[in-house]
Amino acid sequence: MTDSKNAAYLFDMDGTLVDHFETIFRCYEYASIQLGKAPPTYERVKRNVGGSMPVTIRKFFDESEIEDAMRHWNEHFDRIHLEGVILLKGARQLVEAIASRGIKAAVFTNKSGEHTRNIIESLGLGAHFSLVIGAEDTPYRKPQPELSRIALERLEVDASDATLVGDSPFDIESAHCVGMTSFCVPTGSHSERELVEAGADRIFPSLQAIAETLFP
Repeated sequence: MTDSKNAAYLFDMDGTLVDHFETIFRCYEYASIQLGKAPPTYERVKRNVGGSMPVTIRKFFDESEIEDAMRHWNEHFDRIHLEGVILLKGARQLVEAIASRGIKAAVFTNKSGEHTRNIIESLGLGAHFSLVIGAEDTPYRKPQPELSRIALERLEVDASDATLVGDSPFDIESAHCVGMTSFCVPTGSHSERELVEAGADRIFPSLQAIAETLFP
């Protein structure tokens, strides 16, 4: 069956639509080296992605280092953000299936909105999304309900008619705080068990599984 009741699907970016963890790790590595520190491990960086860079970076640097660390991180990400982008299994299939049925799709992320739009266009998916909203597009970030409400208002859909697809508790909270349904995939920073414990309404092994289940 198709999930025909939905007027919109909102997709998280990192760990849901794309694997961009290697590039993000390279930015933490670069900032650390510039400040004379040992870089964090790739796994530690991947584990902490999701809460937006200004939040996450505080897990790797002392408060006195934050300003310089953010400057180095941003400079490097500006240079390399179109590198190392891996579109995750089923992402194109699902987004195209949604678009073909006249259902709205959005990217809803704590990654910079500007960088996210660049990446989505580079993947040839821009025409399929009615909205791409990210960090710096508003004063808010996930899981603040204000950001969820703004996204729904811009899509012109009710929360009860929308599903947020993500890979982390941030996404589940961002959905539930305004009454959206939360679908999760364990393809990013959190395991299936963690997503169950965080209260996901439904968990699929991949975006391909969502496409094949709901849009056969």
